[in-house]
Amino acid sequence: MSTAAQDQRDAPDVSVEPPAKSRLEISDDVKDGMKGAVKVAILALGMAAQATQNVPYLGVISTALTEFMKIQDEVDQCKSECKATMADAKEMKEMIEQFRDECVESGKGEGAMSRSLRKAFSDLEKIVLECILTLQKCKADSKRKRDRARLFLKRSDLAKSVKECSSKLAKAVQRFNTTLQVDQVIILENMQHAISRIEAQTSGVPHIIASVISSTWRLRAANNIFHGRETEVAAAVDMIVNKQPARVAILGPGGIGKTSIALAILHDPHVKDLYGDRRCFMSCEATTTADAVVRALADALGLIALDEKISPGPARDRLFSYLRTCSGIVCLDNLETPLDSDKAALEELLNEIAALESIALLITSRDTSIPTIKWTSPPLPHIQPFSQGAALTTWDEICSGHDEYAARLVDAVDRMPLAVTLLARLVTVDGSAKRISDRWEKEYTDLIRSGRGSHRLHSVAESIELSLRALRDREAAIKILCVVCIFPEGFWYWCIPELEDAFKDHPMSVDYYLTELRQLSLIYTEDPFGQGVRFCALSPIRHHILQHCISDDLIITMANLVARDSYGWDNSSFWAFVLDRPGSCRDRCLEVAISNSSEIYDSAVLSQALAFAKSRSLELRLQSGILRRLGYIKQIDDFEDARALYSEAIQMDKQLEDNTALYLDWVGWLDSRVGELRGREVVGEDLEELQEAILTTWDFGQKSQAWVVQDSDERYRDHNVVAQAQHMVNVGRRKLDMPIIYRSGLYSNKDSTDDLHSLYNEGIECFERLLQTSPPPWDLTFILGTHRALGHRIWLKTSPSGSEWESREAEGEVVEDPESDVDEADDSEGESEERSEEDESLSARVR
Repeated sequence: MSTAAQDQRDAPDVSVEPPAKSRLEISDDVKDGMKGAVKVAILALGMAAQATQNVPYLGVISTALTEFMKIQDEVDQCKSECKATMADAKEMKEMIEQFRDECVESGKGEGAMSRSLRKAFSDLEKIVLECILTLQKCKADSKRKRDRARLFLKRSDLAKSVKECSSKLAKAVQRFNTTLQVDQVIILENMQHAISRIEAQTSGVPHIIASVISSTWRLRAANNIFHGRETEVAAAVDMIVNKQPARVAILGPGGIGKTSIALAILHDPHVKDLYGDRRCFMSCEATTTADAVVRALADALGLIALDEKISPGPARDRLFSYLRTCSGIVCLDNLETPLDSDKAALEELLNEIAALESIALLITSRDTSIPTIKWTSPPLPHIQPFSQGAALTTWDEICSGHDEYAARLVDAVDRMPLAVTLLARLVTVDGSAKRISDRWEKEYTDLIRSGRGSHRLHSVAESIELSLRALRDREAAIKILCVVCIFPEGFWYWCIPELEDAFKDHPMSVDYYLTELRQLSLIYTEDPFGQGVRFCALSPIRHHILQHCISDDLIITMANLVARDSYGWDNSSFWAFVLDRPGSCRDRCLEVAISNSSEIYDSAVLSQALAFAKSRSLELRLQSGILRRLGYIKQIDDFEDARALYSEAIQMDKQLEDNTALYLDWVGWLDSRVGELRGREVVGEDLEELQEAILTTWDFGQKSQAWVVQDSDERYRDHNVVAQAQHMVNVGRRKLDMPIIYRSGLYSNKDSTDDLHSLYNEGIECFERLLQTSPPPWDLTFILGTHRALGHRIWLKTSPSGSEWESREAEGEVVEDPESDVDEADDSEGESEERSEEDESLSARVR
């Protein structure tokens, strides 16, 4: 049997009306050039394009989609992209078949479809044709290696084309998924004629009310799995029942569960007792204008659909003429969609609804800048994520239990209801919360979807994108959103001036964009410590933005801000994010860190910066600066490592002959060594090493005049580091009955028990006065004289000579020992005579 005959035999056997003019132009050359499943699909589509678009037509287009899906088995390239396209085709086919069954059950199986549906199906035919022609290119014309090689080389362009087709088909699915509701679109032809006759007879008089198909208002079923929202539902029900007619707004980010809460309110027994069947739920997702809301609401209330030829004014008059005769509650779900595109007209419409004395109004919106009607007080708080208990209970109902990985997943998505539900569904399919948890670490929000649908209720990413599309200045606003999302716990309000300077080229202020992001529930604020707000984003939003929206240039801009102001930003989380960033962005940020190493407090990024600097053989000055900073941070938990880093910096700065850097290196070395030796008995070589390091430090201090270059706090801190090291040496020498050669200057008596400066500001004042006279180190006599000249007093810790002094100290008196300075001076002089030759040599280095 010939190929053509075989294709003809395999063509779908569907009974249709006699061929009419086709809505598609498919040439015979195109048909003749195809084989196998592709040809069968093109024949089936051609038959559908010739059929009258009525209910029997649904069977034809369904068959065409069935044949179209068989092409998947014959393609040689882009198989993964092809699978996504076929999944969308399958979803569309199932929706069409369900719609056909509903039409048949309604008793009007031969009824024609509305104009909007006919157009939608015509668009679908064109999309399917484009997909067939694209997939044909993914098949090899023959089994020859040359043809297959040629096809392989074109795989990149083919993949792009297949993805574009898949995207178009996915949008078609979404359109049907949001607009295709049987009782909205089965408009019987005879009833349409009846409306036309009534209009002709009444000349559009507004008081004529449209005929009613059903006395029951449309109401979706409540969700069977619903936990953790008892407080919100109870508050709304109380307002609806006790503050009639209530006007209640349910506000919050996408995926937070606003629709589920609204349905739970509408199905509450108290609301049902109050309004009976007059409870209407209408999604505004497919409406973009106030007029579209009017027509969709009329349909949801059971009125005969208002013909598009009727102008908006009469259409609205008919709707409100009917509502004035009713007592009920109307819920407008996803109000943000028309609110974004037709704000003024929608505000006017809501004001009219709010003026109805017997109609309660319930809305849901992710846009918090809702119309300023008289909302019932107190308003519902913005909807928050699940509590952990409610999240895990929801998970358990879907998965029949949870483990530690499920709990981690729930926390990873900040207990956002949509994310929790979709992840639980994924686990029911995959069978392992651990595997899904591992995938989350790689895929983030791209993972959280149900099937291949791109509807907001089936995909967290699509829900977020829906909010992003509402941004007025999308590019600038997303940059500010990216800044929020970089930091897991957000950033504080006091960082705004720095951002204003960094983004001064934006048309609006940072405050403006933050306000808009809050209005669309993309970010939120919190005041965890009662000292100011910080701007944060929920985990799914954070990960989606960081995965799909952030740019390298923005990260580098933020690297400069964070490096210059370590206290204002969350240093650790920012640099952790940077170090995970692949490519040149990471290297450029490390260059920023190297240039600003003295301001960075994160040891991980400093370690990476040091390795980067060494690998690029950057200047020793830069490398020693990183080593010095890293040593300073390491002192927090590892004095030995810190000292090793300072030692390495010393070797580099010796090569550079940089006395200022060497002074700072030795101060850090001393600080680390004192930390190592603290709590131990310092004797022998340790004692000699420490004293040698102290004298070396003062030597470089004098050569570099570091105390002139540094600011007051820094030089006083460094002086105290050296003084504490000297005190440690002196304690060790006393225990060995060795003479005290150099006084630390920290204490007023020879036993080192009474602090010379108990107040920080007095210590700095005395230190600065001493500097005006000579560089350190100083004799104790000179220090005590300066101390006394400034009028500073000494707070004694213990009694030097008896119970009377102890009693006076206990009573809080300030006591000054007139002999303490003399004793210190005498002691110092006496000990000086006993210095060894080595001690004299060390002393000479700092004279």
